[in-house]
Amino acid sequence: MKLLSKINRTYLRYGILVFLIADVVIILLSNFILKEEIDQQLLLEAELIAETVEQKGNFLSVYPTDIVEEISYSEISKETTKDTVIYDSRHDDLVPYRELSTFKSINGKHYQIITRQMLMEFDDIFSLYTALISTVLGLIFVLVLLFTQKMNTILWGTFNKNVELLKGYSFSSNNQLKLNNTGIDEFDDLNQVIKKMSDRLEKDYIASKEFSANAAHELQTPLSIIRNKCEDLFSYQDLNEKVINSIREIYVSTDRLSGITKALLLLAKIDHGQFNENEQINLNQFINSKIDSLKEILEERKINFHSTGNCIINMDKRLANLWIQNIIINAIKYSPEGDQIHIQINDKQLSISNFGEKAITNPEQIFNRFYKESEQVGSSGIGLAIVKKIIDHYKIEFEYHFKNSKHVFEYRFLK
Repeated sequence: MKLLSKINRTYLRYGILVFLIADVVIILLSNFILKEEIDQQLLLEAELIAETVEQKGNFLSVYPTDIVEEISYSEISKETTKDTVIYDSRHDDLVPYRELSTFKSINGKHYQIITRQMLMEFDDIFSLYTALISTVLGLIFVLVLLFTQKMNTILWGTFNKNVELLKGYSFSSNNQLKLNNTGIDEFDDLNQVIKKMSDRLEKDYIASKEFSANAAHELQTPLSIIRNKCEDLFSYQDLNEKVINSIREIYVSTDRLSGITKALLLLAKIDHGQFNENEQINLNQFINSKIDSLKEILEERKINFHSTGNCIINMDKRLANLWIQNIIINAIKYSPEGDQIHIQINDKQLSISNFGEKAITNPEQIFNRFYKESEQVGSSGIGLAIVKKIIDHYKIEFEYHFKNSKHVFEYRFLK
């Protein structure tokens, strides 16, 4: 979620809370102030009525607002104010009033003076103030929203440009990272931190890249010498069988070590982003090409391939070649002789299945480097690690399941 959207949602959430609290407080406070004002008016009106009684000796009551009754001394009580309702026959309804009841002794007589004033119904007060508060707070929220958007354009414009620069930056390019100055201390401090971190990471990247390349190159030379020496030893005539077997084991191990070295270098290159030349790849053609190149092995093991469907994806051709090659070789290694390997392709996924006796014990580990499900099959343990690195690079989802005595590997493409 973008920061501006989060801020606006926070404004809205707390704005609603403020509105509810303000609505209740303002209504209660306004109601209290209104009644205080009405009480003052009723008291003043009662004083005027008392003056009229004193001057004229009587007062003509006007029901239900002004009522004067002569009472006995024992009926005199404290002055009171209260809310009451009175039936209105014209509207056949109960009407709310504010009532003041006071007692006066005038010319030796005692009077109860009742004055009343009609009140607004609470529903009307609630509707009026709620509409008013909603309008004011809604206007404030709109103004704050517009102000926030304007400030976002002004304050965050350069920041967003720097974010785009960071998204497009790569250690594999020769261009240095140059971030724009924002004029805001916090953002500029962040730019300095990112620049320093980028410089350190770039140095580590270059050192790691050079080490991988140098290590692979330096290892290949002695490994090549060992292989050549083994080949020379095979030409000797006076070697017994035990010595020949030992030389053969050295040769095979050396050849395997050479393959591991090349695979590790390849993984390092993928990590370093050295395979980014994407082009449209016809998967069906790639698969058929690989099957043709492995025809001798397939005929020797009497394994048949059945491929259906087609799909065009954008990948680096070298990585696509490694991906297809490794999953096909892996399927051949673990397929019983005389069985069939089935490949199905469509726009959403590639599925490759081969027969097997039982499901893989730890399917979540098969992509780990040097992990082997079975020691019986000769493997460096890096082939599927390369596959994992490639599908992660292109955000291809993977799923394994065992069904109908078949290992099924599914690679789903995210369009």
